[in-house]
Amino acid sequence: MTSATGKGLWRPWRAITLIELALVILVIGILIGITLPSFRKTFNQLQLNSFSREFQVLMQYLRQRSIVEGKIIYLNIDSENRQYWTKIRDMENRLKTYRLPEGVTLSSEQKQVAFYPDGNIDKTTIIISGPDNNNITLTTKGVFGGVKLQAQE
Repeated sequence: MTSATGKGLWRPWRAITLIELALVILVIGILIGITLPSFRKTFNQLQLNSFSREFQVLMQYLRQRSIVEGKIIYLNIDSENRQYWTKIRDMENRLKTYRLPEGVTLSSEQKQVAFYPDGNIDKTTIIISGPDNNNITLTTKGVFGGVKLQAQE
């Protein structure tokens, strides 16, 4: 495309000045500074939700395994050392030890939850807390053997 003078609109000899470049970098920096806390909060919430679902699935797996093997299986919670582990009753070794993700904490009424061969689970409430003070409550239904997640504000 040409202008009325016959010269093109794009003038290759015109370069970006240092001031224009600095302004663009400044605007990008301000936008990043404004949106970064929002992204961090969203990431922390996703991490908390993901861990909560994984923990719920683990508990449902332990219930099913207890039924299939006909043995009592324990889920032990050690909040101080930021870990939890599973163990079959009357066995010395743990089945598996898990570490809590950074910023996530577990608190429970009981430090040990038992899964019985008849499908029952010890009735308990486990609160899973994230770094932004968001909580998710996981409850077991005892006799019915269910595990339920409930978000809290």
